[in-house]
Amino acid sequence: MKYILTGLLLAMLVSAKAQTNDTLQWNENRPLTWDDFRGEPMEGIALNGEAFCMNQANFERPNIFQKTKFKVVAIFDRTKSWINKDFKSDIALTYFQVMFDIYEVHARSLRRDLSTSKFGADPNPQFQEKYNDSMTNLINEFNQFRKETKLGADTKALMTWKEKVNEELKALDNYKN
Repeated sequence: MKYILTGLLLAMLVSAKAQTNDTLQWNENRPLTWDDFRGEPMEGIALNGEAFCMNQANFERPNIFQKTKFKVVAIFDRTKSWINKDFKSDIALTYFQVMFDIYEVHARSLRRDLSTSKFGADPNPQFQEKYNDSMTNLINEFNQFRKETKLGADTKALMTWKEKVNEELKALDNYKN
């Protein structure tokens, strides 16, 4: 019985480690590298690469008398992100990093909004509304970024966006994870 429990514990640890190797949480000290793009390139489409990012958010409130705790994380999925070998360049990597940084800006903004809100007995409706608003704003900015940079082909626009996003990250520095 002891060996079965030990084996199950080991299997759970290996499984948890494998899951964390598939994703990266945004970290100012850990920029993206080409090794993070582990997905299979898609042939026959107009894209030379794709980064799959998302913002995950949840909350915990054990009972009505305790304060609601929120967690918001910007994540890069390594297994769904890919690049064609011929497309690798410093500019392309910068494009994907700025994209990931935009997700972190919106994660910080949501953390700020959640931390400054008063939640009643049931935080779920207000949490869901703030999360949905955050995602709408993120999608709008993401689409604007893609359009203005011509999917990273306009280097001047990309550098302008990089500077803008870095300033937004600094302005929201108090809401780092």
